[in-house]
Amino acid sequence: MTNDTSKLSNTSTSNKARPWIQTSRYEFETVCRSTLCPKEWFQVGKIYVCECCLKTTIHETSARRHRTKCTQTRPPGCLIYSQNDVNIFEVLGWKTQTYCEDLCLLATLFIESKVEIKNVHRFRFYVLTVSHNENQYHFAGFFSKLQFQERLNLSCLLILPPYRNRGFGSLMVHISYALSHLANVHTGTPERPLSTQGLLCYRKYWKSKIFDYLLTKTNDEQIAINDISKATSISTCDIIETLASLNMIRMLEKDKLIIYRSQELLDEYVQKSKQNHIRSEIVIFDPKYFKIKSTSITLPFENKSKRLKFDDDETAMTFLNYYPSSKTDQQLD
Repeated sequence: MTNDTSKLSNTSTSNKARPWIQTSRYEFETVCRSTLCPKEWFQVGKIYVCECCLKTTIHETSARRHRTKCTQTRPPGCLIYSQNDVNIFEVLGWKTQTYCEDLCLLATLFIESKVEIKNVHRFRFYVLTVSHNENQYHFAGFFSKLQFQERLNLSCLLILPPYRNRGFGSLMVHISYALSHLANVHTGTPERPLSTQGLLCYRKYWKSKIFDYLLTKTNDEQIAINDISKATSISTCDIIETLASLNMIRMLEKDKLIIYRSQELLDEYVQKSKQNHIRSEIVIFDPKYFKIKSTSITLPFENKSKRLKFDDDETAMTFLNYYPSSKTDQQLD
């Protein structure tokens, strides 16, 4: 993407009912038509969004005037991660309600399951920005999570179209798990239902963590699902879901599952990981860029609210490494 106003479109659907978004650098198509948005947004062809304060207008002259007067250069929160031109800020919904409502309203144009924009006081928002110059942080995406629900490490995830294919989705998922870990919660999972983009990001993350673990094990070692969960901080249900999506898990007998460890998939993963490290535009999570080392979370409603039940500790299923013969491989295909 070389031009400052590059157009990004989705040719699979008509854009008559959905406006485009214009920022200072990019122009791109929205995906959803939400009833939560102002009606006038769908009566014009373009919405102008300030990348710094997220104010919107349907008039180009108003957008230009606002750009000259806007004094906000960064999200109204605390910087928690900084890596080259990428910065992530923690923004509290109860403290900056207007900014967070504008954030959620923008998300409704890309996430069909986004149905809440007013109760932002219940959430913490982690805003991803990209610095195109020294003094301005341009909005590129965000994820949100419920207050006092550290095991639900993510509620909503959005990366704007111009900033995709740089590894930002995986970076945000890494951050969500890292924050839960800092709160002494060692197994997390996202809130359901996941959006299509969110599911793809999480499955990519889960696959990388599980494969990294499998690559450290020898062929003769038995692998317990709780061991994978403890090593990766991924819940047992998410591990099973990921392996099933890769066609690497089968029911052997009652309450027994086995992993069909595909060396082809592992080799492909290793090769792709090497390529990503070579590509300079791909941002890979590195703990040394974390600006916070620990967090103290108090749960004032812990004794009053209904506790979520997780079955990680009770899971007794054992996963075995199994290398099927070529005949069995053909049957599984």
